[in-house]
Amino acid sequence: MLRSLIRSVPARSLQARREISTTSYTLTERQPSNSLIWIRAQPGSSLLKGISPLDFQLYTNVLAIEEQNELLKCALKRLDEIRGVSRTIKKRRKDVLGGATATGEPPNDAQNQFLPDNCYEFDEGHYDGVIHKYRESHVSAWPESARTLLVKAGAFMPGSPSLSSVQTHALHLASDGEILSHVDNVEASGKTIIGISLGAARVLRLQPKESERPDECVDILLESGSVYVQTDSVRYNFVHSVPLEWQFRDSSLKPGQRMSIMIRDLYTGSRS
Repeated sequence: MLRSLIRSVPARSLQARREISTTSYTLTERQPSNSLIWIRAQPGSSLLKGISPLDFQLYTNVLAIEEQNELLKCALKRLDEIRGVSRTIKKRRKDVLGGATATGEPPNDAQNQFLPDNCYEFDEGHYDGVIHKYRESHVSAWPESARTLLVKAGAFMPGSPSLSSVQTHALHLASDGEILSHVDNVEASGKTIIGISLGAARVLRLQPKESERPDECVDILLESGSVYVQTDSVRYNFVHSVPLEWQFRDSSLKPGQRMSIMIRDLYTGSRS
């Protein structure tokens, strides 16, 4: 159970880490100029009307670089095991790894865990046309090292549900991968979704489903090691996307691959 596993983590050390290095953001109209949540709307806009600030929360630096590397390594391996790897890709990886110079030092950036894009078999398009250049799978079995880190991120889910009442999903985006605007299937999971970001920083864009102002949106910068929680009105009444853009506010983002691991509660037939 997530709850029992959380109890096994020393509460004092976990709380101390969050106080020292984790910054949280909520969906409020007034954001400082350096906020990772950018409300792209005019004053008095109805963009955020009817939602609670806690319906979307972003936590930065939840996972240290060593933890990011471990979870990303496990996710890449599980996707290979579940999806399979062709002989062509195996040979290509062998050639790439054979020519690499080993330093003996762990990567200081999770992005360095990825092989070149052509060492993965990315799907060109999702069955519903929403995702492009990606690999994905539901993952029900994780090694213990990954489970510990998933529990750490899962602690942000309201109620700390048991492991049997959540599902995990790994989504690997190519450097030129993108996710178009959509609402996750409302009958495939419950009302709360947690997203763990690993690798290249990307922008998550939120817009009301029935928006009369398509130019107004909320942009959130998802950095590696961060965790976001979306629930209730944002889960059901906003579309979200990860556009193929490498700009946030006035800053350029370094292109690269990204792994997101989603933790979702199970659908119960009710939104309450």
